[in-house]
Amino acid sequence: MPILATGTSTEQAGFTLIELVVVVSLLALFSVISLPLLLDRGEGDSRRELRRLAGTVKQLYNEATLTRDEHLLSFDLERNSMVAFRLQRNDGQVEKRPFRKEISLQSLDLKQIDIAGKGSFRTGQVEVKIFPLGWMEQTRISLVDGTGVVKEVVFSPLTGSTKIADERKTLR
Repeated sequence: MPILATGTSTEQAGFTLIELVVVVSLLALFSVISLPLLLDRGEGDSRRELRRLAGTVKQLYNEATLTRDEHLLSFDLERNSMVAFRLQRNDGQVEKRPFRKEISLQSLDLKQIDIAGKGSFRTGQVEVKIFPLGWMEQTRISLVDGTGVVKEVVFSPLTGSTKIADERKTLR
């Protein structure tokens, strides 16, 4: 390495302007992509709970058709939770066995449950039956997320699928 008479090296060390621009551009791109994900945490929680509700309904529907046992989805509007049960017949009596542990809907607030033929419910416990022959009670659930937006979940009686309806601002 040649050294000048003043004692400094003739080889340049450091980053070029192009390298610095590329690094800063990459950092800006990563922040643009990740910042909305970090700011939308509350919305992600409510979506996750809606998917969990839909998955539980589909699982109960499939179990009912496979095992030929009636299943029950019980909503507690005061505790803001739901529990799934399997109704088994033993010696002419029906046993109510828990199918899953209680699921608490923390980021959503259960406001109203409408069951075709039974009516609308805003308080208490509401039970939705899932029958073994591939049918369940048609149900519409209205929930409010943390931002005050109302979301609807509709259970299809013939397929056991759920539809998460578009957001509404007021309840019926």
